[in-house]
Amino acid sequence: MEDGDAVRADGGLPAASRTALRGPAVRRLLALRAGKKLTAGHVRVAADALGVSERTVWRWLAAAQSDETAAAYPGARSRADARFTITPEVRGLLALWKGNVRAVHRELVVRAARQSPPADAPSLTTLHRAIRRDLTPGERAGLAGGERAARKHDVFWARPRGWRNQVWETDHMQAPVLVDVEGRARSRGSPGSPTARRTRSPVSRSHRCEFSFGAGRAR
Repeated sequence: MEDGDAVRADGGLPAASRTALRGPAVRRLLALRAGKKLTAGHVRVAADALGVSERTVWRWLAAAQSDETAAAYPGARSRADARFTITPEVRGLLALWKGNVRAVHRELVVRAARQSPPADAPSLTTLHRAIRRDLTPGERAGLAGGERAARKHDVFWARPRGWRNQVWETDHMQAPVLVDVEGRARSRGSPGSPTARRTRSPVSRSHRCEFSFGAGRAR
């Protein structure tokens, strides 16, 4: 016999049995409510038998009246909550509200209510859970504080600290711009295209930027 099927020491039903009886118990209570015979005593007895609080049973009844799945599987997480993910729309709202999850949730509730027929909006807890699951710490920081905040979460290789002017790091990049040089247009990829060169000291963190129009690709 598995632990979940074992009879409890206090003589109550095992956990597996109590879970299996949730659906029949809620449906019986709904039938009593439909016949206007439901009392607080019925709910109290059901809560005691199922090992939950009376408040939980009342909540199951409220959910079961509008959702057949909730009536069949009381207490189970709704499928809508389980599959809710962060969409481009939600990302846009997070950026608009600078990472304020409560403000985004209010907006989602309003948008869901405007649909025909009205749709179900995710709960605030579900939204928080999806954000933690679908967005990296850097993305969450960037939505709330901008690019500078996001860069604090970037992974990069740190050079051992030396002394000033010991090492300079240089990066070349063909600039994606169109430049008029003496009547001739030069763009990225063309001979003599504009090239940006950025030089940085990892010790002093000083920067130097140059912009040139040399022939061919910068090396």
